[in-house]
Amino acid sequence: SMIKQPANFETWLRYHRDSLGVTRFYLRVEDTPSLEALLSSPRWAGLVEAEFHSRGERDYFEQMDRQSGHIASVIPRARAAGLTHLLHIDDDELVYCAAGLPPLFRLLSAAGVERPNVHMQNVEALLPAPDCDNPFAAVRSFRHFPTQYCSYTNGKSFGVLAAAGLRSHGPHHFRSAATCGGGGAGSLDLPAGVAVVLHYESATYAKWRTKYLELARRHGDAPEVLSRVPFAFYRQSLSSARKLLHAEAEVRLRTPAAAERMRAAEEGAVRLWSKWKVEPEGLPPPPPPGETPLVLPQGITRLSPGGVTASPGRAAPDG
Repeated sequence: SMIKQPANFETWLRYHRDSLGVTRFYLRVEDTPSLEALLSSPRWAGLVEAEFHSRGERDYFEQMDRQSGHIASVIPRARAAGLTHLLHIDDDELVYCAAGLPPLFRLLSAAGVERPNVHMQNVEALLPAPDCDNPFAAVRSFRHFPTQYCSYTNGKSFGVLAAAGLRSHGPHHFRSAATCGGGGAGSLDLPAGVAVVLHYESATYAKWRTKYLELARRHGDAPEVLSRVPFAFYRQSLSSARKLLHAEAEVRLRTPAAAERMRAAEEGAVRLWSKWKVEPEGLPPPPPPGETPLVLPQGITRLSPGGVTASPGRAAPDG
């Protein structure tokens, strides 16, 4: 995984260790030196291999290249460690197995080198309230209609390490020397009842604000940038972040009505984020952990991912 200033990161680590059975984490940590204390602590040092990098600016278009480079460097290390499968997910994603781990492990074993790309669908988190501190622990609603998603719709994959020439095929798939990967020949698609990716993209307002202000500073107002961004939520978020930057500049210059423009820009940003990220009112209660998810006709699934607990005490390195 490639991570940058993650929120609730020990929750993420603990969930994948305890609920998914992950035995090794290979992390590229960008611009987050505060995580070193957590990752080198006795409870994680034996499970985590972390490389720390200083990147500075966030760039929407270069991220996938760095992800591919990280995966390429990890594959030989994972093989040398005796591992059988490599999963690439981000720090705002959890893998959820509604029926427990045995069905997932059976299908991973059945894939073999002929199908090195074991693929999961993704669903997208909706927060119960705007002031949610730990979305991993609090969210029970997920969009399941891809046409309604804020971000990507093409899932994530496990790679079969025994496959010769295994490599990433973008951030969502693997391929090998003998297959095309990315769907069709060489892939095994996991049923949603076996495993899905829970995607908590921009799952707090603070996280969203930081991310899109960085992107707006990096990419500016260039129309060619917006034309290359495929997601309406991303385009609207960049536009809102630019309004925040312009308002902040006016506050620094002490222009007339600067405070009012700043307040209007902030309120508009909160409205935009809430429209996309907060669950609608009146949903039925979610099933308890371990029970079948409740699939609603309006494109929302209610579920309770068991094993998600907030970190004990103060989680200083969690972002």
